[in-house]
Amino acid sequence: MYDVVIIGGGPAGMTAAIYASRRGMKTLVLSSDIGGQITKTDAIENYPGLDLISGVDMAKKFFAQAKKFGATFMFEEVKEIKKLKEKFTIKTAGNKYEAKTVILAFGKKPRELGVPGEEEFKGRGVSYCATCDAPFFKNKHVAIVGGGNSALSAAVVCSSYAEKTYLIYRGADLRGEEILLDKVKSLKNVEILLNTEITKITGDKKVTSVDLNTGKPLATDGVIVEIGFVIDRSVLDDLVKLDKANQVIIDSKQLTSTPGIFAAGDLTDTPFKQIVIASAEGAKAALSAFDYLQKLEGKKGIMADWH
Repeated sequence: MYDVVIIGGGPAGMTAAIYASRRGMKTLVLSSDIGGQITKTDAIENYPGLDLISGVDMAKKFFAQAKKFGATFMFEEVKEIKKLKEKFTIKTAGNKYEAKTVILAFGKKPRELGVPGEEEFKGRGVSYCATCDAPFFKNKHVAIVGGGNSALSAAVVCSSYAEKTYLIYRGADLRGEEILLDKVKSLKNVEILLNTEITKITGDKKVTSVDLNTGKPLATDGVIVEIGFVIDRSVLDDLVKLDKANQVIIDSKQLTSTPGIFAAGDLTDTPFKQIVIASAEGAKAALSAFDYLQKLEGKKGIMADWH
């Protein structure tokens, strides 16, 4: 029996593990990986106190700190969460765990294009991570899909490897930060295609071209999709209340609609999806879970701990 099972190993989940462990809670983190989306970021320069760090290095620091304070990590994908009276059962493919509280912190997964050829060529030219796969396109042509910060960052990363990088966006204007927009526009080997959509991905053993809504095919060795993320609601149905975007609805203390279940990070209805915000929510969720358990045991709790 764990005091808390945290589902997700990104900034929210690992920060929750740090705070829960430091409160003496028996803490288990279940995740298929460590770091989540931040490991796909080449350079992070807006996290307070860290001038510049790679996503992989930041994830390693989070992980080491959580382990130092006693959190246990198991690399398993959660299949089911059920509440039974005042405890929860969490099932993975091969194990079952019990917990007094649960913190949902598994973030989001990349949104797919949903066009013919995408599924067929995943891993053979179709990617969802520029930081991971940009080196594969050294001296080749690659198409980035998207118009926000993720797509702009991907274009910058790919431009240092690829001979030619296309930035394809269905809208009339890109939507990223000015500093990224200026950087992309200054790159001579990046071509921006606005009001353009990929309608089909084609190839033989690997991607060789894409069809566009403009009617003109585009030769490319790969497609990197950067059009946002979606929440996997498979373990959330009938568990907690969700909003129209399938985000978990929380209150100011990270509590969901189900007592004993808290949520933090990108899967919550907090509108701003940033590492520092996910981390802060993870800390709040852990403290709220601790407070919840204290009150179940008839103790005063810690809310608010500044009194």
